[in-house]
Amino acid sequence: MNAEITWRALRTVAMAMVLGCVLWGADHFCGGYEPKTQGWLLGAAATVFLLGEAFFWKAIDKLSEVPHSDALTAAQSKRLLEAVKGLKKRLMDRWLILLVLKAIAGASAAWLLNQTTPGGLQRPLWLIGVGALTVSLPIALTFLRNWQQADAFKSQQLIDSKAKKERTDILSQIDKAPTDALKVAPKILEGYTTPVKAGKIKPKPGR
Repeated sequence: MNAEITWRALRTVAMAMVLGCVLWGADHFCGGYEPKTQGWLLGAAATVFLLGEAFFWKAIDKLSEVPHSDALTAAQSKRLLEAVKGLKKRLMDRWLILLVLKAIAGASAAWLLNQTTPGGLQRPLWLIGVGALTVSLPIALTFLRNWQQADAFKSQQLIDSKAKKERTDILSQIDKAPTDALKVAPKILEGYTTPVKAGKIKPKPGR
């Protein structure tokens, strides 16, 4: 748990540093552009993030296609269902966050496109739009990773299900073996069912 908290803290610090550098660069190099130019830049960048949604829906489809095998026990099926629900929830949460960030960037771009003179809210809206897209980038990239994880999860579940079924079949054959032997044994022993009578031993002459 401590390692996970430390890792999240490091990621947050790294993201804050990257965001600060990006905002400084956007203000330093593009802060003097015309509002319409900044609006076009934000709008073009926002459309690129729409590509991330394709991987989001692919990941959702992969999780929805996870099969449920009869070879799984009730406890295993329950754990599988909970794992799938957890993954879907995390994907949906990230998608909603990304949707809000894209809406912020899109609103900033729309406002800038309708402005003809520099000044006013131009600089803060420009930086807000750039910041929203910057934060959106790692979230959009995680959709590709989540899609790969969902595919691996589905493949592993198929392997586990097949292995479980094979073990069940082997145990079933082992359980049937003694029964089959008992069925065959009487047929083999049919020729040995006649009882053998004990003979009398006659004494030899002279004794």
